[in-house]
Amino acid sequence: MDFSRYLRFNYLSGTWRRIAIFFITLFAVIGLQHLITQPILATSSSLSNAIASSSLVTQNSDQLISQSSTPDFSNPNITYDSLTEEQKALANKIFLFAGTFGLVLYVFTSFCMMKIADKLDIPNSWLAWIPIAQLWVMVRCAGKPGWWLILLLVPLVNIVIALIILFETPTRLGKSSLFGLLAFIPILGIFLYYGLLAFT
Repeated sequence: MDFSRYLRFNYLSGTWRRIAIFFITLFAVIGLQHLITQPILATSSSLSNAIASSSLVTQNSDQLISQSSTPDFSNPNITYDSLTEEQKALANKIFLFAGTFGLVLYVFTSFCMMKIADKLDIPNSWLAWIPIAQLWVMVRCAGKPGWWLILLLVPLVNIVIALIILFETPTRLGKSSLFGLLAFIPILGIFLYYGLLAFT
């Protein structure tokens, strides 16, 4: 699909085009965030009303005792050992899922980044497998000098540099810079972005 007829940036220079795409992306992310969080707030308020109304109230020797199913957050020192067996099992499942997902994401993005670097004839593409060196490969894939790696380590500056890299890498592969918008799709976005750049 050709987005150029909807987004007429022909009269803008490259820098202004990037700025315009940045703001379009920013507004798209803010809009999606509003659509995603709005139902959650409504659900959480109705959930808290349901919990409050379902509290069991019993009378025990002239005392009114409210038994609520809400957890006690007054003790901030909750440790793994203080959890019940059911909570430990749930925590183990969450940790296992998060660890597995993180490992799959790391292997997939490293492999795709190595393939992209090979396509662009970047030396030492195997560095995509090493965590900090991976940033150097990303910078070089975007056609930027290697010292930009330092800018990726500076807070707040790294956000701007990451967006530049995100939108520049597809153009180096002969694709539209709008491919960078794929990375903002929740969960699957990073798989789509790197997968399409590496294998198409």
